[in-house]
Amino acid sequence: MNIFVNDYNDLAHEKVLEKLNIVNKKGNLGYGYDDYTKKAKELIKRDLKNENVEIEFLAGGTIANIIAVTANLFPYEGIIAANSGHINAHEAGSIEATGKKIETIYSKDGKIYADELELFLDKFSEEHTISPKIVYISQTTEMGTVYTYDEIKNIYDVCLEYGVYLYIDGARMAVGLAASDIEVSDLVNICDMFTLGGTKNGALYGEALVIVSDELKQNVRRYMKQRGATIAKGFVFGAQFIGLFEDGLYYELGKKSYEMSRYLADRLKEVDLDFYQEPESNQIFLLLDREWIDKLLKNNLFEIMDYNDEKKIIRLVTSYRTSKEEIDSLIEDIKR
Repeated sequence: MNIFVNDYNDLAHEKVLEKLNIVNKKGNLGYGYDDYTKKAKELIKRDLKNENVEIEFLAGGTIANIIAVTANLFPYEGIIAANSGHINAHEAGSIEATGKKIETIYSKDGKIYADELELFLDKFSEEHTISPKIVYISQTTEMGTVYTYDEIKNIYDVCLEYGVYLYIDGARMAVGLAASDIEVSDLVNICDMFTLGGTKNGALYGEALVIVSDELKQNVRRYMKQRGATIAKGFVFGAQFIGLFEDGLYYELGKKSYEMSRYLADRLKEVDLDFYQEPESNQIFLLLDREWIDKLLKNNLFEIMDYNDEKKIIRLVTSYRTSKEEIDSLIEDIKR
């Protein structure tokens, strides 16, 4: 079976498991005050070239997003996201469940653009609306598109002008870095918060939330505890992220996933299929005739979404474990 359903379908990378295997059997401090977590944070700060950021480890993308975008908002403040943004479309109303409102900008390609954002923010100038306080984007987007440095910088400039914060959901940040002109150390200069996702890039589980803005660091630890986000065995996060960042494995795995997506996209173009969205990252969306789907599922696993009466959208996702042999096998099935 060729697996293209997601990029978190393995246990963890071997180097991460090695780090977990050497954690002290007992005697580790809890709640992230252990030496493993301290070292992991030092390694990330080294790569960011910034010692002043606050780093908190969280179990998954949804809880990381909840903590990031709601921890320091007043009840009348809200969040702006693309209509396809993960917090709006795929998290079961988790943000709204905290009492905060998401206002959405329609986006065909999953991105928010600076000029659209500026026009949108102008709509909230009177007291009967929420007051937008955080703009949410993701790298990569839900549509598999990728922001450039200038695109994010332009969004951030608008945010600074309007006095709102910019948060980047980096569940697939490793691929985003490989697919864009952005260096990891650039991130601290073009947003107020971001995550470095581990779950989809070699970790057993875990996301690193990086808080740049001093204002957003206030009471985050208390809020995490209240929301059930503080893990007693925090050293499990620490050991994993040491494995990912000690020798650059995090970036290596993201690059491998991206390279396999380029190979997959090139092979798909050879058989002249219709792309729903031009492929830019490790998420590739195709339009396929409905009668093809069941035949392809006999040997291939992928996500399926409705499109129209004749076609469906399928999503093919590569990971660092994807092989050329799997891709070639998929292409042969398509040809048949």
